[in-house]
Formats: sequence, C-alpha cells, structure tokens
Amino acid sequence: MADQPKKPTTDEEAVRKVINEFAEAWNRHDTNARGVLFTPDADFVNIYGAHWKGRESIQLNHAFLHGTIPADSAGVTLPKSAYGIYKTSNVTHKQIDVRFLREDVAVVHALHELQGDARTKDTRQTLLVYILTKENGRWLVAVAQNTEINRPPALNR
Repeated sequence: MADQPKKPTTDEEAVRKVINEFAEAWNRHDTNARGVLFTPDADFVNIYGAHWKGRESIQLNHAFLHGTIPADSAGVTLPKSAYGIYKTSNVTHKQIDVRFLREDVAVVHALHELQGDARTKDTRQTLLVYILTKENGRWLVAVAQNTEINRPPALNR
C-alpha cells in the first residue's frame, strides 16, 4: 500500500500547504491547479501593479504568461510581448512566514526566487504577500500582491 500524503494537522501547516501548492502548480505550469487555490472573488496585484480581480482573471493572465493558452485569448490584460515569458520558469520558496490575524485569516510573506524568465538570465526575487481565509474548513488565497525585490525586466507596452 502506497503512503498517503500527510494531512495537515494545524492551520499553520494547512496554510503552508496552500503556499507550497502555489509553487508546485507554477512549476508544472498548471494554471488551473493554481486557480483553485484562490477564492472566486480573489484579488491579485502583479509586480507591475496590474490588479486582477477574480479567480478567472488571475488564471487567464497567468495562463497567458505561461503560454498555456492561445496568444490571442480574449480578456487578457497584458501586453502581447508578455506571452509565454514564464513558459520554462520555476519558483522556489526561500522563506515562508505565517501570521494569523484571526483564527480564519492568515497573512503570509513568502520570499520567492524565479528562474527561467524568458527576458533575463538572472534569478529574480520577489516577496509575495498573501491573505488567506478559511472557508468551509479550507484555506484559500483571498488577496495576493507580488513585489519585485530586484528590478524586474521591462514589459513592452
């Protein structure tokens, strides 16, 4: 019998599991798996200050960045030059800090390293701030903001 994945025993473990699943799905370029980690009405602010409202918009724009949807997909809010820039990228967590504001609200600061951005050979570092809420016993990302620590490569607008 194969070992079953260990179920998180604490809320902190459950929150960390969501953040780790975010990176795992990124590295597989599986925007659907990443999307289900967000609440339906989630907000995401990317490193350029674009504000994506709702799970569908977050998924759509990330799918465009990963090149997993056609480049001419309707509803994308990014410049065409951004298409597929993360197609071969990988994210690694360097640090994850969890703090609970209430028993059903957590703030996470996650230091990420990104390799494989098509625009640069350099490793990029970002600090992602997540606000997660516990809904029906499940932790989901309600808000996320990504901040570049080292200067991001320019997008052609």
